[in-house]
Amino acid sequence: MSFTCAIVTPSDAVLDTAASYASFEAWDGQQGVASGASAFLTKLGTGVVTVQAEGGPTRVFVLDGGFAQMDGKRLTLLTERAMEGSGIDSAAAERELAEANAKVTAAADRALTLDERAGIERAQRLARAKIAAAQMARR
Repeated sequence: MSFTCAIVTPSDAVLDTAASYASFEAWDGQQGVASGASAFLTKLGTGVVTVQAEGGPTRVFVLDGGFAQMDGKRLTLLTERAMEGSGIDSAAAERELAEANAKVTAAADRALTLDERAGIERAQRLARAKIAAAQMARR
């Protein structure tokens, strides 16, 4: 049994495929979906999404926030930005993580505002997700 999994951004339908399983980062942790899942609407976090295509390969993406909705036999992941793991440059993602980590170290002599801290933590999560997705896509 399968369900339809779609990843949608404001400018593109990134994925629309039959899937047997999908896993994504929700605001409160990792969530998995299989056929027959109950309806839900939840806020997405920043992280890796894996989609096991029905009878096909597992595809890996990085999503940066948004919403997930399961309605009947359709999972829709709506996000501002989606990147396929196979297209992510690991070295660039490593540099992004190093830059975000350097911002924490550079700010050691003064207190960060809540917005500054949230921005740095988001950049760290995004860079870590890109690194993980690139590694997973190469397997």
